[in-house]
Amino acid sequence: MRKTGDTNILTIAFVSTDGSMDKQDIADYVASNIQDPLSRVNGVGDIDAYGSQYSMRIWLDPAKLNSFQMTAKDVTDAISSQNAQIAVGQLGGTPSVDKQALNATINSQSLLQTPEQFRDITLRVNQDGSEVTLGDVATVEMGAEKYDYLSRYNRQAASGLGVKLASGANEMGDR
Repeated sequence: MRKTGDTNILTIAFVSTDGSMDKQDIADYVASNIQDPLSRVNGVGDIDAYGSQYSMRIWLDPAKLNSFQMTAKDVTDAISSQNAQIAVGQLGGTPSVDKQALNATINSQSLLQTPEQFRDITLRVNQDGSEVTLGDVATVEMGAEKYDYLSRYNRQAASGLGVKLASGANEMGDR
């Protein structure tokens, strides 16, 4: 069962007319500020994003990995364990006092955001106390999530959204 039709009812292009934003800046802005609120509009079934957001790009050096006797799985395990948002407790959780008015989960913000923070991820601590970090075995930089998109509007870098109608929704309905 599909919740949307096959074709876009609307395609929207976003462009920086003064050239102050590149295609990743535009796509990141659209994904962060427009895509989610637009997806909640009554009658919208799905949204396809055209363009590519920023992403942490990590290129492993096989020779360096081999010199430290490590594998790609060692690296992915270390990144996963050191780049997670975890619950550290609750405020007002059970067992709670009588007439407790608030119950809130407290999360520890440990999501890494910069290439420097990723380079400092510890992959292993050696017996002599020295560490092998991600920066020792990889090139880490901020880049596009995907490089297979070329989005342009009037020769300017652009990003876009394709909006699909929800199944059963009326594109000409009252608003």
